[in-house]
Amino acid sequence: MYDAWWDYMKTHYYPIRNGEVAGSTVAYHDPLVPIYYPGDHEPYYKLSMAKFALPRFPDDAHALFESGARSLNWRTDRELEAAAGAKGAFDLHDGMFYARETGDDALYAKLKAHSEVHHEPTWDNYRGEFYWGFGLDEPHPRGQLNAAAAMAEATTLGSWRRLINEPNLRKFIEPSVYGVDFPTVGLSQAYYDVDRRALIIATDRGAPGAAGKATSFRVKNIDPGRCAVEIDGRRSDDWRAVDGEIEIATTVGRHAIVVRV
Repeated sequence: MYDAWWDYMKTHYYPIRNGEVAGSTVAYHDPLVPIYYPGDHEPYYKLSMAKFALPRFPDDAHALFESGARSLNWRTDRELEAAAGAKGAFDLHDGMFYARETGDDALYAKLKAHSEVHHEPTWDNYRGEFYWGFGLDEPHPRGQLNAAAAMAEATTLGSWRRLINEPNLRKFIEPSVYGVDFPTVGLSQAYYDVDRRALIIATDRGAPGAAGKATSFRVKNIDPGRCAVEIDGRRSDDWRAVDGEIEIATTVGRHAIVVRV
């Protein structure tokens, strides 16, 4: 289904021929009116589409990305201009994501340096969170822009393609944690080590002013009769079986928790 849609898209919206964007692009189409809103004036449309196409159609994604990158002078020695507005921020972080995903370290470093100066990466100790302000002077960090920036920070070489083409479906039947008292508590790590038969969990320092308060969470897809729990390197009995799962009691703060199954 997606393959058929992509062929239709290349025919009607984003013409790609012989590895190049070969005509005018369409940012928005309403077939009922009909309206075709052109997208050539905004690199954002090519860069964002390149990100979504990359796992399945890497050659087409490359054509879209390079067309957008050229229009922004990313492949020249010219100093980057401050990207204005939300679309400019999306451009930069979509570019960072694509560069990191494909191993283009030079471009990633160039865009990253620009973002560090212009996009206000901020540790907010009062809220207990990290975010980018993007120079928008808004009372709350803008969610979509922060999601794009976080995606660029979190990805590694090939991880986006593996996520789409080699999905980990076993996670739905393997031990997993839920019921965390967020945002009082946040998890900085939670993964199941198959070889060690251990669920590895790490909690962060938690919300400001909540340190040391009692909290708990659940672990499912396990046999409570075979479980052992370690907290901060020591065996713990601060857990109980509940409805075929276990509930672990701890306190708000940084902890390393291992559930052996």
